[in-house]
Amino acid sequence: MDTCPKCGYTRQPKDADPYVECPRCGIVFAKYARHHAQPATEAAEEPMDATDMAMADEARPWYLRLLGRLMELPENPDPTVIMGQAAVLAVMVIWGVRLVSCKVMTAEINYSFLHLVNLPIHEFGHILFRPFGEWMMYLGGSLFQCLLPALIGAAFIWMQRNPFAAGFCLWWSGENLVDVSPYIYDAKLMALPLTGEWNDAVAELHVQRHDWHNILEPLGLVNSAPHIGMLVHAVGAGVMLLACLWGGLWLWRAWRQSRSQGA
Repeated sequence: MDTCPKCGYTRQPKDADPYVECPRCGIVFAKYARHHAQPATEAAEEPMDATDMAMADEARPWYLRLLGRLMELPENPDPTVIMGQAAVLAVMVIWGVRLVSCKVMTAEINYSFLHLVNLPIHEFGHILFRPFGEWMMYLGGSLFQCLLPALIGAAFIWMQRNPFAAGFCLWWSGENLVDVSPYIYDAKLMALPLTGEWNDAVAELHVQRHDWHNILEPLGLVNSAPHIGMLVHAVGAGVMLLACLWGGLWLWRAWRQSRSQGA
């Protein structure tokens, strides 16, 4: 070392060996380096508090934070809560199989309980999107009933940090796609009865009131409606399956963590 880190003395040609210590102050360079490196090492090994961890999390790109939160576990998973969530997952799987197995062409899903839940959301979507034009008003019903569960799921991820609840919302979004698929399938034939057709005068407006006929007709896709309906049904089934796999994997990790903490 040519310059002493303590006193700043620069070694001269006349200075005698050894080069391991300073000719002026006499410090041993290796010992000095170890002594001053130790506090920095200890500081680096200190655990971050909650504020530091939050700041570090916010500094990461949003997609990395999202990936981390998709499988985020509580600090102390409660086995009782996990068992309750497992029961919810079982309902999601069993009920999901039943809903996906409903025939699209006969709209069997319209007789399910969840269809009655989705229907008011669908109708509100028409009102919500009406200011954006007639075409968006027709699309708004189906769009909003599929979008609302996804928005609730995003709130569970970012605000509540509850991946399992978000997984249920994803399942619900997929179920809404399955729920909409018979309506799309019917856009060409228009054989399904529509909500509010309580008299002949309203029934005569069937063509004007059929959402998906009015959505697909300007796009020239009415003849493809059955294929589009089957495709949306398949996508919805895939989303429901993905949600069940997500929920199952999260529960398995939460259960393992609870067992390790209880050991």
